[in-house]
This record gives sequence, structure tokens and C-alpha cells, in this order.
Amino acid sequence: MKSLWRDAEARRKNALDQLVYRSRLIGYEAKLCVWGGGNTSTKRIERDHLGRSIKILWVKGSGSDLKVSERKHFSPLRLDDLSLLLRREQMTDEEMVELLSRSLMDPKAPRPSIEALLHAFLPFQDIDHSHADAILSVTNTKHGREIAKKIYGSSLIWIPYVKPGFTLAKRMYEAYRKNPKAQGAILENHGLITWGDSSKESYSRMIQMVSRAESYIHKKARGRSATKRSGSATRFGGKPFGPSIHKTLNESARKEWLRGFLPIIRKVVSARKEVVLHVVTNPAVLEFVNSKLGPRLSQIGPATPDHMLRTKRIPLFVKINPRHCEEAVRPTKQSQGTGLLRFARNDGLTVTLEKQIESFAKAHERYFHRFRKSGMQMLDPYPRVLLIPGIGLIATGKDKDSAIQCAEVYEHSIQTMRGAQAIDQYRSLSLPLAFEMEYWSLELYKLTLAPPEKPLARKIALITGACGAIGRAISEKLVREGAHIAICDLDLKKAEKLASELDTKFGIGRAMGLKMDVTKEKDVVESFSKTVLEFGGLDAVVSNAGIAHISPVDTLALKDWEKSLGVNATGHFLVAREAIKILKKQSLGGNLIFIATKNVLAPGKDFGAYSASKSAEAQLARICAIEGGEWEIRSNMVNPDGVFEGSGLWSQEIRKERANSYGIKTNQLEAFYQNRNLLKTQILPSDVANSVAFLASDESSKTTGCILTVDGGVREAFPR
Repeated sequence: MKSLWRDAEARRKNALDQLVYRSRLIGYEAKLCVWGGGNTSTKRIERDHLGRSIKILWVKGSGSDLKVSERKHFSPLRLDDLSLLLRREQMTDEEMVELLSRSLMDPKAPRPSIEALLHAFLPFQDIDHSHADAILSVTNTKHGREIAKKIYGSSLIWIPYVKPGFTLAKRMYEAYRKNPKAQGAILENHGLITWGDSSKESYSRMIQMVSRAESYIHKKARGRSATKRSGSATRFGGKPFGPSIHKTLNESARKEWLRGFLPIIRKVVSARKEVVLHVVTNPAVLEFVNSKLGPRLSQIGPATPDHMLRTKRIPLFVKINPRHCEEAVRPTKQSQGTGLLRFARNDGLTVTLEKQIESFAKAHERYFHRFRKSGMQMLDPYPRVLLIPGIGLIATGKDKDSAIQCAEVYEHSIQTMRGAQAIDQYRSLSLPLAFEMEYWSLELYKLTLAPPEKPLARKIALITGACGAIGRAISEKLVREGAHIAICDLDLKKAEKLASELDTKFGIGRAMGLKMDVTKEKDVVESFSKTVLEFGGLDAVVSNAGIAHISPVDTLALKDWEKSLGVNATGHFLVAREAIKILKKQSLGGNLIFIATKNVLAPGKDFGAYSASKSAEAQLARICAIEGGEWEIRSNMVNPDGVFEGSGLWSQEIRKERANSYGIKTNQLEAFYQNRNLLKTQILPSDVANSVAFLASDESSKTTGCILTVDGGVREAFPR
């Protein structure tokens, strides 16, 4: 591992800014810590509010991520207050939290790390703690202590596993007093601590110690033969996970399987709360899921308590033969030559998959009831990680970012197991200790600090015509309300740009841009497929794409009539058909929201092609409500009128032609539309977006087959 420290950059910073600097360096190196894991600190003399000089411990706040550290993410604590706690023999977690809170210099600072006392008790200016993969490969083995001794001698102290908090901090201090020349410590099943009299010294020791572990593992792994040796793991020709016993499906078949089965998986794992999925199919993951030892190793337990808090104690390793997966997606005679693979459909495989997921949940319930204490509430028992031979890894989360974090953490677990198996035998925490961490009150408390979920949190939506004025407003509104969205438009660059803007504004993985021509079946199928592959399923579709053509019936060209029907009728049919397939498969209900028009109920002169084709859309929406009811699939319409702001529909040519139809000047058109409604109001894209958000939310859960007018009150267009 290479040091990223740069003297020229660091020397310009004060002590606190150097803490931020080195925290970012540690967080940037993926092999050192997982998201939100690890902690860092520095000690310095500062003045309090009365001008007195006091010793301050600046330590990482709970829940922040080292990679994006800022000053505001660190908590200032009065060091002398904390040092007095060394006199204590024991302390409850609740007492510790209360004392840390009372020792804060700034009451608005974040809650200090639960390992703040460890940083406080050790007499060094700078201290770093990481969960480096290579270190965990050493600690999480049958003979970890002996291996650590071989690698480090007395330069690192070995601390047998104990839950983070006061007891660990006290034991760490006592161990240091017995070996004051040590440069750090290895915490069994937990990670590495290094210290020094400067930021650079502590960071450099971290890099050096991890590098030594990496070199040892690499040396031991190289050239191992297929033999079983005394005191060490079985090795198969240098393969720490044993030989591959399954074959990975080719990319096309794998995507087709995922497209068909991700909604089924999402249905089952969303029994308590809906989740978003993330799929990983990189070589390291595929090697593990296809290996002989993967099923057994995955059930041993987590690499660290921090890993478990995101991935649960163990993943679900699906017992399935990839050959059966391949058979499930084999093209039928009907699909051959069309360029479109059919949805995976295999009732036996579906039942097998659902049973294994439910069995996992029941096992967690038994685990919970075996170790629970009075007052405890069971967490969601469904798996957060699924490992599927021939396919890859599927992670779940409350949003895409959380699912990605979960997957990345388990990828670190795989790397830890790889290293551990290369030098010895992987092992983890015992069941009681694992339960103690998974249901630790200090960690569960963090859940209570999370803000209330937004109305569309955990939802997945697809929007057509998403880069026009109305589509853009709908896209932003749905993401603002918590949804994940697929932005579909004829212009891929605009769709991707809008998705990037929304990700920047609202968070990673919230939006994706796709090219879709709603009149092309292949485009529609592929867009839905990519949405499922990205997010795991679907909850709502906003069928918004449309065109307008102005002409009296007697001069209307057939091609213009057919083009209007193609977009405004057939396009909505293709979108609705594909959506309903997925929603039925997923069995979580769903929403179809059709952006229709006031002209459905009150057609206008010279608007025959538009009015007739949009009326077909409206009738389709009603049919979808009728057919979708038994599946809890709702279908509703929004009827706007005269949305001019930023609209591509209202081109100068359309404005001129429409003005001619009403016998007014072009510059009078917007005022004409505004004055003809009862409220004399202008209709904006945001008005339409607000109505869509309502229909997509549970606030309208009892509403289907409805027309919601957004027209300011056009009496001719009253639905009833």
C-alpha cells in the first residue's frame, strides 16, 4: 500500500486541518476502511469560552465518513474530563455516552465516536483506527495471534476481541503500559490502531503495518499446492476459495435472468419495507459465488462488527444450479430472431428462490428470539446480501446509495476471507457476540436519529418524455420526494445530463438517463429492462411523452394522423404493457400515471389528431385501472391545459396555428388560455408535477381510474 501523504500539502495546515487531511487519505483508500467505518483523532491545546487554555481531543463524530471529512464532522472533547475516567473499573454504555456528551466543548458538535475513550486514554497526539482488509485477514483466522506475532513482533499489541466502548479503551491503555514502545495495536475481529506524535507519523505507521500484512498474505498465497497442511486451511492450487464448481452465465443470459428475477427478489425482501437493489458481477464476486468453499465461508460470520451493521451477520447464499438459471432464460421460438430476449419465467425456480429467502428470514427470527433481551425489537429479518452462483451479488438498501454501500462492504468481506484462507482458516465472532453487536443499543440509537422518510422513499419510477418542461418538473419533484427515477427521452444526452444534475442535488444513484422512443417496442422494453437492472424493480410509471399536431380534419394528412396515434396512443400502450408485466411479477402493487389533456373531455377546433389520440390514451388508462385492480395496480390520469412555460410542445409554429384557430394574435395565446379557466390562473409544469407526486404516493392509495384536472377549472372539461 502506497502512502498518499504529501508534505508540501500538509505543512500548510494547522493541527485540525491536518486531521481532516489524513482522515480523507485513509477514507480514500478502499482497502483501509468501509463507508462510515474507522475513526481518527488529534489532541491540541485550545482556549475555552472564558479564555482558559485546556487540552482538547478532536475525534471523528459518529456516523460520518472519513473520505469526505470536514471540520464539522469532528467532535471537540475536554481531554482532562475523559482522562479521569481511567480511575473507573467499569462503566455502562449509557454512562459513557452521557459523559461524552457532557464533555463536549460545543453542544452542537456531532455525537462523538463510541471509541472516543480509546483515543482519549492513549497518550499520543494523533491516533488512527481502520478496518483494513489485510489486517482483518490476519485477525479473523484460527491462529491470528500467532500470525500477527510473526509479522509484527512486539511493534503491535494484540487485543483479544471485546465490544467497543469503555472496556476496550481501558484494556487498550493497560496493554500499552506493558508495551510502551509499541507503534499500534491489532484489535481481534475489529481492525488496526496506529499512533504517533504527529499526523504524518500515525498515518505512515498505518500504511506500513497494512503493507506488511499484505506482503505476508501475498507471499503465503503464492504457489500454494492442492494439499491440506497441519494447522492451515485447505488450499486448491493457490485458490483460497477452492475450485470453481459453477459456471458464470454469459452476460446476455445473466442480464436476462436478473431482469426476470430481480422483481421477484425485491417482492420477497420487501415484506417489511420496500428496498432498492444493487447488483455486482465483477470477477472477484463471481469467483466467490461460483467456488466450492463460498457457501461455507459465507456463513461463518462478518469480518468486523462494522461490516455486520450494514450486511447483517451473514448473507443468503442461494442454493441454485446456474444451469437451471440458464434454462430459465433460454429464448423461446417466439423470441428468436426478434433481438429481444423474453422475461425469465420458471415457476419452479421462482418458488425455490422465494422459499430460500423466507427460510433466511425465519432463521433470523429464531436467532433473535434465542438471544433477545427484554424490550428489544427485531430488525428486518430479510437478507441484505444475496449470493447467487453463476449470477453474482445482490445487495438491498433503503435507497440506491445504501444498497451500493452494503455491496461494497460485503466485497471487503470477500477480500478478507480471501486473505484469511490464503494464510490459515477464516473465522468470525461467535453467535452471542455477533448478536450483541447487531442489536447493540448504541448502534440502534443511530436509527432513531434518521429524519422521517419522504413520501416516495424506497420507490422506483420511470418517466417518459422526461426532458420537456412537464417531464423535467415531474422528474425533479419525484426525486425530491424520495423516489429513484429512470429519465426516458428521445435525447439521450439531455436525459443523462438531467440525471447527473439530480444525482448531484439529491444524492448518488437517484436517477439514470435512458434513450426511449415510445413508438419503438425495442426501445421501450430495453428501457424498462435497464431500470430493473439498475434499481431492482418498479413502482410507478409516468407516461408523459406526447406530440401535438394542428390541422382541420379535412386537410389532415394520413402520416400526421398516424404519427399522432403512434406517440399519443400506441406509445402509451407499449409503456403500460411493459410496466404491467413487471408490476405483476413484483406483486407489490404499483402506479400508472398518464399525462393526458383537457382535450380528452373538451376537444378543441383543429386539434383532431391530438384530441382523438389522447382520448385513446385516456381509455387505455381506464382499462389499465380495471385490469390492474386485482394486482393493486392503480391507473390514473392528469389532465393539464395550456402549460406554456419551457414547453417544447408549444413551439412557435404550434402557437401561431393555435392562435389562428381561436382568431387571436400569437402573443395573446397564453393570456387566452389563462383567462378561459375559472381561476384565471397560469398552469405551470410544477402544478402538473405536484399532481403526479400525489398520485404516486400512498396519499392516493384508494384512488384509481381517476382524472385529476390541472387546468384552473375549465367547465367544459369537468370530468363529471
